[in-house]
Amino acid sequence: MKPFNTIEDVWGFLDSIPMFQKSGTSAANFSLEKIRTFCERLGNPQNEYPSIHVAGTNGKGTTCYLLEKIYADAGYRIGLFTSPHLLRYNERVRVNREEITDAQLLEFFQESAKFLQEIQLSYFEISTALAFCFFAKEEVDLAIIETGLGGRLDSTNIISPEVSVITSIGLDHQNVLGDTIEEIAREKAGIIKKNKPVVLGNITGSPLNEISNVAVNKDAQLYKAERLQPKWKDGVISLNDASVQLKTTFKESINKWNVAMVWKVVDILNAKFKVKEEQLIRSIESFTGAPGRFEKLNPGVEWYFSGSHNAQALESSLSAVEEMKPMQEVVLVFSCMKDKITPEFKEQLQGFKKAYFVEQEGERAAKFGDIREFIEAELITENDKEIILNELKTELVIFMGSFYFYPIVKRWTTNVS
Repeated sequence: MKPFNTIEDVWGFLDSIPMFQKSGTSAANFSLEKIRTFCERLGNPQNEYPSIHVAGTNGKGTTCYLLEKIYADAGYRIGLFTSPHLLRYNERVRVNREEITDAQLLEFFQESAKFLQEIQLSYFEISTALAFCFFAKEEVDLAIIETGLGGRLDSTNIISPEVSVITSIGLDHQNVLGDTIEEIAREKAGIIKKNKPVVLGNITGSPLNEISNVAVNKDAQLYKAERLQPKWKDGVISLNDASVQLKTTFKESINKWNVAMVWKVVDILNAKFKVKEEQLIRSIESFTGAPGRFEKLNPGVEWYFSGSHNAQALESSLSAVEEMKPMQEVVLVFSCMKDKITPEFKEQLQGFKKAYFVEQEGERAAKFGDIREFIEAELITENDKEIILNELKTELVIFMGSFYFYPIVKRWTTNVS
């Protein structure tokens, strides 16, 4: 292995490892053996601080960022690990809302080079180990850890969290997690730990039964967000039979569940991590959202980005769009992975005023030929993007379909005025 003398050596090494974004499941390692061995060599840094573990089909990113804000606002030193990164690798690992620096990244790779050579980790496993080590070195009070894929065999699942959170269960990544909603629920429930509480979002029916069975077997107290009676109206989220009213900046009603889950987590941990209710309310109301989750791209235009990439997430985002304008007055610009083109996906992307498609690089990325048979859309290329975007300045535009589309959209739209 080439020595890590500069940050460019790190980027070169990471670029040489297959990424799930481009290669799909062949880039992943669905076993905890390697990550466990690697972290043991480093002294098990993941055990040096308390943590919150968050899994789920949708909503886990927003939930993690919201928890980070609440506890950081309350004065705690907070670590946050999320994926995928949208613009820079450094985004994955944050302490006190500051991304890990290139120098700190380089230090980790230099210190663990010997073990990286001995144990062939996947891209995500390396990112996970990096986060665990950095949080220990930075002596965080609490770490918020988002799973990558699934839960049971996710490389983050070697932690012993204070509380586990499962945000939602939907059909996604069936080739890895299982063909049925029940199998997926069991995989997500794999993060539940013995005698540790678990908080659930909007999960009902057979998925709830599966998760409940796991919780019972592990003597884990189960808390349902629905007991807080979350309701939504025009960005106002009410809890506890409307005794709590939160004026949020959210555009999607699904966030009432994220807020309810976070509210319950704070309640459960209040003995160890005190947050006053008035402070909690201020943090939620001033939260401006997680990047790429129905994010307004530019103050000068009505353009939004939503990283919706499965039926459940698409339904949420499209409902939010319809609250703003009838669908036949909205322009869609989308890009997606081939494995996301399901019958539901095809049906949901109908009825727009106009639709445009953008091709991405990589084996998993859908090409124009893959989508033109089910949706009437125009292809946008680098050459014609400025002309088309200029024509869309007065339109309500929703960019969506994949988080991997985000850097392209940001590059195209940042300087629009």
